[in-house]
Amino acid sequence: MRRGWAAGAGPGALLLALALSASPARANDSAATLDAGGLVLVRDTEIELASEDLRIAIDRIDVDYAFRNRSQAPRTLRLAFPLPPIDGAELSFSALSLPVRGSANFVGFTVKADGKTIEPALEERAFHGTQEVTERLKRHGLPLNPLRREELETALKRLSPADLQALHGAGLLSDATPDAGAQWRSEAKFHWEQVFPADAELRISHSYAPVAGNWFLSPREAATREVRARYCLDDAGLAGIRRLAAARPEGYTRAFEVPYIVTTARNWAGRIGRFTLTVDKGRADALVSFCRQGVRKTGPTTFAWEARDYVPDSDLRVLLVSNDPAFLGDR
Repeated sequence: MRRGWAAGAGPGALLLALALSASPARANDSAATLDAGGLVLVRDTEIELASEDLRIAIDRIDVDYAFRNRSQAPRTLRLAFPLPPIDGAELSFSALSLPVRGSANFVGFTVKADGKTIEPALEERAFHGTQEVTERLKRHGLPLNPLRREELETALKRLSPADLQALHGAGLLSDATPDAGAQWRSEAKFHWEQVFPADAELRISHSYAPVAGNWFLSPREAATREVRARYCLDDAGLAGIRRLAAARPEGYTRAFEVPYIVTTARNWAGRIGRFTLTVDKGRADALVSFCRQGVRKTGPTTFAWEARDYVPDSDLRVLLVSNDPAFLGDR
């Protein structure tokens, strides 16, 4: 991961110098994020990624690709968008909530090719350790996604004490009661076959909501080596966090991480011809920090970074900080 910007050294200081909201905060012990990213395919030497435009905001991630088939014949490939794995053993009792509740498409994923909407297939499976438990959960009417809590609770209430005990004994429930936590892991991906025309460009766009939690952030935590390295937090950014925390009687502010997996783009042939990242922090008094050098301020809340012949060398984690809990999704 690249180091962040030094205080006063242009874009980095500018990114994190805007601060000061004193809105009331409501207690919430949430702190979790789930990583997602771009499209994945089996490595192909003929399909190159001519450009990628990635736009990250607190509530939506939008990506526009321009692919080029370098061969003289059409190529049909299966593309996939993996959803973040959901581990019930870690998250069942967390305050993390899904952007789209009650749906297998819990990130609201949409995709288009040359402007035409695609209806991808969804493969959803569940595992306990290395053992697949998809069919067993289905037989009991249990949702494969452990964070579909309302459906899980309803389904568990319908089960007999013997069934609850058997699921608990198999390690799938935290205890043998209808309010037990799911202990399995769900893995899901959207996929579809895509034709890449011969010696031509194809544009694919997709969009989804990030799965993220917000947490209380103190100046002491922000000043740790781990936090500063994870978000390339510079001295100006740390000073901004201290100002926000000082405005609150509790002595902390609120933080929100938006993750994005960039390195999956290595599956395409060669380098990315042009990669553009736009981060929108949503409001002028919020703070934002992420690990890229040479960032430009392009608007009151937007920042851009561009690279040519780009080989992704690290995934992206965008830190947003605000004293307003509603802005960070705690309503």
